[in-house]
Amino acid sequence: MKLTNLSVLTLAATFALGASTAQAVEVTGGSVGLSYSAFADDTDFNRLGLDGSVELGFSRNLGLQVDAGYNDFDASGADGHTLGLHGIYHMDQATSFGAFYTREDIEGEDADILGVEAGYEMLNWEFEGYIANVDTDLGDGTLGGLKARYEMAQGFGLTGSYDHFGSDGDDLSRFAVRLDRDVSPTTNLFLEVGSAKADVGGISDSEPFVGLGGEIAFGAGRGTTFDQRGIARLIPGL
Repeated sequence: MKLTNLSVLTLAATFALGASTAQAVEVTGGSVGLSYSAFADDTDFNRLGLDGSVELGFSRNLGLQVDAGYNDFDASGADGHTLGLHGIYHMDQATSFGAFYTREDIEGEDADILGVEAGYEMLNWEFEGYIANVDTDLGDGTLGGLKARYEMAQGFGLTGSYDHFGSDGDDLSRFAVRLDRDVSPTTNLFLEVGSAKADVGGISDSEPFVGLGGEIAFGAGRGTTFDQRGIARLIPGL
């Protein structure tokens, strides 16, 4: 593991250590989500995802988020699992910073993902961004993304997101626009359209995709502070 990876992991551990000495642990939020996506031209190439997260608060400013996820790809028969940990610092009610580590396994191929993230809320807007180093047996890469959501009337929300993974000249990117709606105080459903692009081995291809899903959230913040991180989440179908 590289020195930069160790420094990020140390930062996450520092959050957890500082939190453990602060005060009693409190579950501040959590969520369980189910999602489905497929390429528009051939829906046999699809992905079914199930994930859950819980956030623990140790003080007003320090928190710890734990993630678990599962992805199943239909056409290839491949599946993957993720486990993640975020150390979170809430600077104020609008701004949060985090350091995260995700262990991802896809058909026996492991990846260690370490990075930093930030979130900000302003009026009806929510912003989130992250960048991470990915360490695999096949080489290192960089994973990053940005997301912005605008909350509209009647419980609707509109989100634009972009994620990118690059490694040794190979690139994978995903752009999506999502329309979601709160159908109850704890349940949110969404539809999305987007484009996934792969540039591997000198061959470049871009395909449109569609997706749908839902999430049940709980807690004062209606869920957790940050999204889950992983490479498989960028792939609409396989």
